[in-house]
Amino acid sequence: MQPRFGTLNWGRRSNGVLTRAERLHFLSNMAFLAVREAVDIVRTTLGVLSPVNLELSDLAPPDTRIVKDAEEYARATHTQDLLSHAYRTYYFGAMLGAYQKLSYDRESHFAAALLHDIGLTESRIAPLKQCCFAVSGGRQARDFLLDKHYSAEQAQVIGDAISAHLNLYVPTRRYGEVASLVAKGAVCDLFGFEKRRLPEEFKSELLRTYPAGDIRAALLSDEELATGSRLDVGRKLFGGLPERIWIHDIK
Repeated sequence: MQPRFGTLNWGRRSNGVLTRAERLHFLSNMAFLAVREAVDIVRTTLGVLSPVNLELSDLAPPDTRIVKDAEEYARATHTQDLLSHAYRTYYFGAMLGAYQKLSYDRESHFAAALLHDIGLTESRIAPLKQCCFAVSGGRQARDFLLDKHYSAEQAQVIGDAISAHLNLYVPTRRYGEVASLVAKGAVCDLFGFEKRRLPEEFKSELLRTYPAGDIRAALLSDEELATGSRLDVGRKLFGGLPERIWIHDIK
């Protein structure tokens, strides 16, 4: 059986370099997100899309050892702007999970969200030109958790979620809740997908608590990328992140 696109097992084949068929899959994911966003706009206009009524405090991560270890590791390896993006990814994902009424392991979601961009940090285990940063970041997070004596199953779930988040669209039924919510949180933070499903006050409070800063500089490196990786394909298609990330517009 073929490994699921974007997971750690998938990345073993070519370190995240896409085949022609996988490039089409990646592009179809982008198209799916655009269509879903158009539907949300129509639903909002018709008044049939109602955001879930929760506050930031309702979604605080649990007070567990893995949450503390992931937070400590992220604080030691991430710049402040990248760390703030990681926290927003967690909270956006958790709120979208509440919107969908999903049941999931919140501590695993937190650990994956906090570490989903570790492959972009100075601590990364592979050069960006050698391996897709999401694949190497998933490996790094998995190995960190194994060294901390967490179960192989939980470490794999978190590593797979990190590796798969660059798929942009990660369906729950194929990848599980944690991977789906990490991707949802990241693309919501950067591109605004599904933002209409979130309360306005929640979005404003989240940005006040974890300001955007210079998120483009935090995420975009001048280092050469692995040719044909998901980030490389995305940059060549769209020139990288938009000049003005949508969260800057939140008051």
